[in-house]
Amino acid sequence: MKKKKVIIASSIVVVAIAGVLAYVLWPDAGKEASAAPLNTAIVAKGNILNGVSGSGSISPINTGSIRTKEAGEVDQVMVAKGDVVKKGDVLITFVASDMSDKMKEAEKSLTSLKTDLTDKQENYKTLAMNNATEEELASAKKAIEKVESDIAGQQESIADLEEDMLPQGPLTAPMDGTITAVNITDGEQAQNGSELFTMTDYENLSVTVQVDELDIPNIKLDQSATITLDALEDQEFEGKVIEIAKEGTSSNGVSLFDVTVGLNESEGVLVGMSAEVAITIEEKNDVLTVPIEAVSEMNGKYYVNVPVTEGDGSETGATSDTAGGQMPGGDVPAGGAAGGQAPDGAAPAGGEASAEGATGGKASGGEGRGGTFPSGAPSGGFPGGGQMGGRSSSNTASGQKRVEVTVGIHDESNIEIVSGLSEGDEVVIPTVISTGSSTSSGQSQMGGMGGMGGFSTGGFSTGGFSGGGFSGGTGGPPSGGGSGSGMGGGRQ
Repeated sequence: MKKKKVIIASSIVVVAIAGVLAYVLWPDAGKEASAAPLNTAIVAKGNILNGVSGSGSISPINTGSIRTKEAGEVDQVMVAKGDVVKKGDVLITFVASDMSDKMKEAEKSLTSLKTDLTDKQENYKTLAMNNATEEELASAKKAIEKVESDIAGQQESIADLEEDMLPQGPLTAPMDGTITAVNITDGEQAQNGSELFTMTDYENLSVTVQVDELDIPNIKLDQSATITLDALEDQEFEGKVIEIAKEGTSSNGVSLFDVTVGLNESEGVLVGMSAEVAITIEEKNDVLTVPIEAVSEMNGKYYVNVPVTEGDGSETGATSDTAGGQMPGGDVPAGGAAGGQAPDGAAPAGGEASAEGATGGKASGGEGRGGTFPSGAPSGGFPGGGQMGGRSSSNTASGQKRVEVTVGIHDESNIEIVSGLSEGDEVVIPTVISTGSSTSSGQSQMGGMGGMGGFSTGGFSTGGFSGGGFSGGTGGPPSGGGSGSGMGGGRQ
């Protein structure tokens, strides 16, 4: 009987030693992950510019064609293609019309009418002296009035001829610019309304970009913009919005609107150059900023993770339920669980009743080597969080805690912190952790890998541990266990 007891005791000792060795020597993924250094950034003051960008090509703001108002013979073309002119400069002059013959005929007719008037007046005097009847005097008077009317009409005709004989007024430039085409020559007859010149203002240039319908409500006239050119990489040009299209064009189901930005200075810029435009919608200078990837949103609130040093208080992180659990009827799976006890009340083999977190505090709400998940964190977690399992730990235990912040505007890389942090504070930047054949987004310093858990029935599950406590075990699954949730029980 004593020999049998000795054999049993020896077996127990051997099993215990094997368990201790396996526990000590088995690779601890949680420790490896938590041992990785935190990827952090410092809260610092900086400038943030919120805007809309687009690409286009340089084009002139003012172009136009110059036409004649009246037909006439061109006397002299005063400009050539490529000439730079100012508004009001003379472009062409016209030849005066030769109407001398018509003028001679008109003047001769006027002289005849004047002679006829003299005769009519003398006739009237003679009738009056010879006691002519009233009817004869009235008729003579009417003849005089008719001749006077004809003389007045002839004088007006002569005045019109004199005006027609004057040369047509010269054609002048309607704006500053460069003559780009000349379609008339000296001595040529210009037709009424024909295009004689085209000109372009190469000093006032612009870029037209297309803006998405979701962004167009934020675009206003006179908003400032920055223009960069592929051909002039070392230069940056300032400009402003000068025109916003009233109608959009549809492209792949999205409406796009043309927005024209005028350059304030255009030295060295040529029409047709490719350009990138950044329109400033809102800009803030000297504000607290952090990298945008450090901030996460949950239920309309914004959070960052900050590093926690030893003694910084492990109570800052909220706690989750015990990773393990008791079996129906109070039993636990063979081999022990993180959060339960063996049927005889002893601590399960391969596990301890409680464990210290990475910060020195005990993981509240759960036993075993695992930690806890912050209370209220959504499925999928937040920067620095993740699905708890295996040797996972709380944010506090893994060297970080979650802090609520108020944010302002942001650009592509940084976001404004209105409240919740101070200049010089440190925030955790999410990194990517690769575990075996799978890769998950989280923190390199996270205490637990998402989905890691305890042993599956009959050994390890394919590719690693099964998620969330025991997937099998004596008496059924533990309460609260499941794939990807809770902490693995016992040795993981």
